[in-house]
Amino acid sequence: MNLDAARQRFGDDAVGRLARMVQLGDPLADAADAELRLHGEVARRQLRAGLLHGRQFVGEDLPAVRALLAETECVPAWVEPRRLERGSQAYLAIGNVWITLSLGPGSLTHTYSSPSIARVLVRTGNLTRMARRRIVETGVWNIVSVLPGGLARGGEGYVQNVQVRLLHARVRAALWQRGWNAAETGAPINQLEMARTWLDFTYVPFHALQTFGITFTAGELDDLYHFWQYVAHLLGVHPDLYLTVTDQARAADLLALITQTEEPASGDARELTQAMLVAVADLLQSSLPTPPPVTLDLVHAVARRLHGDPLADQLGIRKPWVRHALVPIMLGNRLRRWRERVQPGARQRTIDHTVRTFRGQLAGLQGETTYQRSAEHVPEAGLPRTVEPTPTPSRSAVKA
Repeated sequence: MNLDAARQRFGDDAVGRLARMVQLGDPLADAADAELRLHGEVARRQLRAGLLHGRQFVGEDLPAVRALLAETECVPAWVEPRRLERGSQAYLAIGNVWITLSLGPGSLTHTYSSPSIARVLVRTGNLTRMARRRIVETGVWNIVSVLPGGLARGGEGYVQNVQVRLLHARVRAALWQRGWNAAETGAPINQLEMARTWLDFTYVPFHALQTFGITFTAGELDDLYHFWQYVAHLLGVHPDLYLTVTDQARAADLLALITQTEEPASGDARELTQAMLVAVADLLQSSLPTPPPVTLDLVHAVARRLHGDPLADQLGIRKPWVRHALVPIMLGNRLRRWRERVQPGARQRTIDHTVRTFRGQLAGLQGETTYQRSAEHVPEAGLPRTVEPTPTPSRSAVKA
């Protein structure tokens, strides 16, 4: 880590807090993962029941799993259900196409630019080859989190956030077993990286969307941050890193502090980004009227506009001609947002369309996600791997 620049800008106290976080994983989830690996299928059946119905369905012989569920089931006193509901609505009102663009060219490009995060992701072995599937799985986690009621105990969002948390613990354990060098980049999937990734799904997309004309009121941003703070709680991010982040200004300060400690983007980051942009363009093709090459150009143009020329150059993001069309696209988005604020029912129609689209995407998903499979089944040796499921044959093909 490069701490000198951060010390000059923010002082030794702030950097000292980050230095401690970079060596910290997620003790509750790490202990639960070790217990699940020790006790095998019996423990995983109890975990499934505990996620759906409560920790009372987990035996006393699994104290670490019970402790993890005790934390996730306990809704913190600062959580306000009505604000969670409004945060979900504010997110769904963005619309499915711009949610995808903000998550891929926005969030994941920034995530992959971190050398330490890219190093962990590349160690999983098949991330670039399975880029489309990993984007789909990230989208599934995002969708089930933001759909109405998803974060209630036993809801899909609640269950899958805990499963993602356990997947992170599984990856940490595997990397420690492979001789991970903590002196170089800190613990694998450490608290600083988790906070940075949380900002990649809050500050980065919120800023990106406003760049393209999808603006938010102060109240909407307040509710959005409240919603994603609760997601951070479920994912095991240390509260010291997110509880004070309630708006874009505070989020920008924290992100600046974290990025000041990082080295420039690596070759791993470039490889991951290129595979991700192709996958995002492929996923967007059914929602856009443009030919596939133009859709990919649009994705590159959006990514370059969001992250600026220096980082885009490091990551190999192109300067396609379609970037000249971004200004009218921005103006069109501003007009849509204005109409949704002044016309009764317009905003709700956007929300309803997003919900229908997301539910259709969930219905069309084949196979378990990597984090579901890791939580549901006794893992094989080594790192969890993303698997592209075998397509289910159609009825006509079966008859033939």
